[in-house]
Amino acid sequence: MRSFYKVLSLLLIINCGGGGGSSSDSPLTLSQNIPPQPLFKDTPIKLIDAVSYYSQACNKPSFQFLIPVKINNDHYMDFIAHFWCDSLTPAEFDDQPVQDALVAYLSDGFGGYLIDNIEVFGSVNPQLGGASRKYSRGDLNGDGKDDFAFAMNWEDGRASYDYESMIANYAQPSILMSHESGYSIQRLGNPDWGHSVQVKDNIVLFGGHSSQAFKFVDTTWIDISEQYLDLSFASFLVYDDYIINSVRRNGLQGLELRENNETISSLMIEESFKVNFESWNNQGTGKYNELGVYNIRGENYFDGMTSEMCRQDDLIIATINASKLRSGEIIEGGFYSETETDPVVLFAFYEIVNKELIKKELEIIGEEINHNFNFFDCIDINNDNMSDIVAQVFSQPWNDQDNNQGVPEVYINSGGFYFNLDTSTWPTFSLNDGSQGYLSDIDSNGTFDLVMFPLQANISGEIEIFLTNKNITN
Repeated sequence: MRSFYKVLSLLLIINCGGGGGSSSDSPLTLSQNIPPQPLFKDTPIKLIDAVSYYSQACNKPSFQFLIPVKINNDHYMDFIAHFWCDSLTPAEFDDQPVQDALVAYLSDGFGGYLIDNIEVFGSVNPQLGGASRKYSRGDLNGDGKDDFAFAMNWEDGRASYDYESMIANYAQPSILMSHESGYSIQRLGNPDWGHSVQVKDNIVLFGGHSSQAFKFVDTTWIDISEQYLDLSFASFLVYDDYIINSVRRNGLQGLELRENNETISSLMIEESFKVNFESWNNQGTGKYNELGVYNIRGENYFDGMTSEMCRQDDLIIATINASKLRSGEIIEGGFYSETETDPVVLFAFYEIVNKELIKKELEIIGEEINHNFNFFDCIDINNDNMSDIVAQVFSQPWNDQDNNQGVPEVYINSGGFYFNLDTSTWPTFSLNDGSQGYLSDIDSNGTFDLVMFPLQANISGEIEIFLTNKNITN
């Protein structure tokens, strides 16, 4: 007992500063001097430019997708990249295939990556067969690994002003089907101007100028298209036994809820008037088509159609893609070119209540509608059991809008509303080129990391990944 009191007395003397070190050496003071841990590691992981692979198709392709996926057995994500070539003669007729290239990046388990197309695809130069527009992830063959279905087309900027040129934009849908060591490339169905795709269990559904659906049974694809009629060209979402379709017809645009090939509910906006519009792949041809102008949130916009949807528990989150005139007012019957407009993307929220589609009023504080993007993720990035929204915005140096330099727009779910997360101190893409980015847990440590890559391989196709040290919102 006496020895205990001797030790206690010594501790009291030391902590009071008697006979020993100064008070600045106390454990409390030392912990106060430790700087806070930064969110991101200082040095990014860099994946090399795959130029020796995509240059066999073209020198400056569009970098459409960089898909994180587990291929080998280490704790780092691997990646599948897809590149496709833009037209050298935009707005002119072309019936030749769009050249493309697939590239597989395999992790070495220590934060490094190498390209190994032979191991993953069994070929040095694998191709999907055209330009990919959207993809959907699921386990089609039931082996516990991700498979991927791609909505495909040959829309590379070529003309589309009549039936013949429209057909020249058609391509066959593609599948990346997993096997023991990698992926096989399968093409199925009829060529179409594919834009939308969804995977549900062992079923894949494609929307274009026609609807196609296939069920994978054993090793065979079975055509079940008659069970899924009128899948939207623009966007559709599989929601339990429902299909939610983005539609525009008879001067109306919006969403329809379908069950057993019948529309049971709809939410539509009526167009304000029509104009004559020259699209980007008819630029300079003088080929104008009628286009509706819609009033959304009190503003007139060209087009205005739901282009992407996700399900977040029982909530449906959708993006409405439209465009606005850079200067002046849109006049009924006027002639306009897409080159005179800027894109606008607005979020909208819906629910299904008693088989009825209901619009839900949710606020996004600091919503940035002037950033253009095709894709967004509904994921819980801060581990609070509420899914957030991560928009993969296009960062383009030539654009007058704020340039995120590869950083996505992040909207945090606060239960009843969202707010735009301040990312001003985040690292940015090092190349002064068009870029985009997303968040994904690359090193499997439970926190989301920043992945950035170019929109086109103009300067380089290099990829940068900044790993996080802690939770995104800490």
